[in-house]
Amino acid sequence: MDPASEPAVRASGVGALVGAALVGAALFGAMFAGDGSSVGGTLPVGGAAVVLLGVALVAGAFGWLPVPRIGRSGAVLLSALLLLVVWTGVTIWWSIVGDRSWDAFNKSVAYAAFLGLGFVLAAIGREIAARLAASMLSLVVGVTLAWALLAKAIPDLDPDGDRVARIREPIGYWNALALLADVALALGLWLGTAPTHRRTVRVAGGLLLYVATLALLLTLSRAGVVVGVGVLALWLVLSSERVEGGLLLVAASGPAVLVGAWAFTRPALTEDVATRSDRAADGTVFGILALVGAGVVAVLVAWAAGRSPTPETRRRTGRGLVVVAVLCLIAASAAVSVAAADAVTSGRDCSEVVNDPSRLGSLDPNNRLCWWEEAWDVFVEHAPEGAGAGTFEVARKRFRPDERSVVQPHSVPLQQLADGGVVALGLFVLVILAGVAACVCALRRLSGAERVAAVALVAAPAAYLVYALVDFNWDFIAVSAPTMVALGVLAGAGRDARAGGGHPLLAIGVVLVAAAVLVSFSFPRLADRAERRSTRALAAGDFDRALDQAAWAEFFNPVSADPLFARARVAERRGIAWRAERAYIDAVELQPDNPETWYTLGIFQFDVRKNLCATYRFLNNAYTLDPAGSQWQKGGPLDVSRDAVNAGGCAPGS
Repeated sequence: MDPASEPAVRASGVGALVGAALVGAALFGAMFAGDGSSVGGTLPVGGAAVVLLGVALVAGAFGWLPVPRIGRSGAVLLSALLLLVVWTGVTIWWSIVGDRSWDAFNKSVAYAAFLGLGFVLAAIGREIAARLAASMLSLVVGVTLAWALLAKAIPDLDPDGDRVARIREPIGYWNALALLADVALALGLWLGTAPTHRRTVRVAGGLLLYVATLALLLTLSRAGVVVGVGVLALWLVLSSERVEGGLLLVAASGPAVLVGAWAFTRPALTEDVATRSDRAADGTVFGILALVGAGVVAVLVAWAAGRSPTPETRRRTGRGLVVVAVLCLIAASAAVSVAAADAVTSGRDCSEVVNDPSRLGSLDPNNRLCWWEEAWDVFVEHAPEGAGAGTFEVARKRFRPDERSVVQPHSVPLQQLADGGVVALGLFVLVILAGVAACVCALRRLSGAERVAAVALVAAPAAYLVYALVDFNWDFIAVSAPTMVALGVLAGAGRDARAGGGHPLLAIGVVLVAAAVLVSFSFPRLADRAERRSTRALAAGDFDRALDQAAWAEFFNPVSADPLFARARVAERRGIAWRAERAYIDAVELQPDNPETWYTLGIFQFDVRKNLCATYRFLNNAYTLDPAGSQWQKGGPLDVSRDAVNAGGCAPGS
């Protein structure tokens, strides 16, 4: 058993609690305003993180807050991540879709800011940094998972719940939510078994385990289940409270499995495209059962927390848990063997696995093999520098077998390789190695209650790493932000922070860098707003305002083709065809490897210029870049213009 440390009365006081509350508020923003895998959350969430970090660094420069010590592993982690951020920004210069690379750069800067907040939290938390961070993450993740289950009980809370049954709110993606549930498993075990925790805290830990297990089941995430088992195994290996953890897991997961099993029998809760009335009716019953299950868990944990088993009882209980674990392992191995045989003999290739509970018994890779192959094709096409950060959705169109779209290859290493080439992949691997070193050093450095909390924190980067191999969690602020905070705390926890002060120039530099970052975050969003205003003005017939707003959009985001399209539409409505043509040509010259720019220019030639020869040239270029696109209809502009060319209607060079 880990030695119990003294109560945290010597903690860093109110400042540490305020710091944890502010970081927790930023993480709540990541959960509920992160905008899924899109970039709408970069400005509000990433901007908040940058401001918080900037304030903390300025305070440290003037001596109002301690300066973090992060050790060699933390320094390498920070350096590798910053280099990856810089390289992501550099790819804008050759990116096939520069505005997407700018968005990817901004998001990576936000991740670096959250890592910095983890360092700061470790410095101000001092001897309770790991416990403070684990408590804060438990609250953030627990509320997020509870909201997800509430959205299942009340369908109106999920705007897309009628179409998709797998729970995913508030993050927007079931596998990302499953990743948080996996992290919550370790946090719940820590809350429920740490020797220094009171009965109420242990009950909270049991409830967190219950919510995490139930949410994990309803995500129908196969990776989530596998990673969850791995997280539990990691915690049991690193923790000394194995018997208590096993009993708590049985008490919390048992009711969750029963409620989940009932939900699996209700098509309205686990199958797509159910009626709203069925979802609401079964959701009400689910909510009642979930509350009953939570009550049972609370009673069981409260009852057990007041009892101290004898050594003989612990030994017998431990042996019983081992037997149960072995039986579960045998059953799981048999199930995996059957699923593997089915996957091998079915002959399916790049197939879509149905979104119902039966998917949990399938080992079909669900299109991932195709996407991974496409990522390699993109890299080979743009080796060694990559196609540009965040461009996989566009770059893969040359290689995709059908019209279905996917934003990322569902593998972060391959995503880095396709987007940023060998340099991005190498830096990402360095980030991983430095993160592993930071976790190992923290577990060796810390002792007592801090080490117990650190074991729970290690689950976040460990689960994130495994998911990164088979998914695109790098795109989600909601899972990347807490992982970065956990890494930052682990790198700095247990180290004596330095006294700050005497660095006013550093404070000025921090303010300037933070201002530049906020400008970078803001400009793409300002460009989007200006483009929307241009569209509204054009619809109202206000050509001058439409053109003015298009110009502002181009000013705010000069690497995007959308402002050029807006300028072209204004010229078209005014009847100035040559200006519209010039704008469309500018878009092609800006993004010559983007099929959309060629297609838009070709359609303009077809509809406005009536130039079938030019239409064919431009649309054929678009077709080369996206041969499987849904825009190619039989008898459409490409076929018409091709027939005209084949009939000899075009002079050479026309």
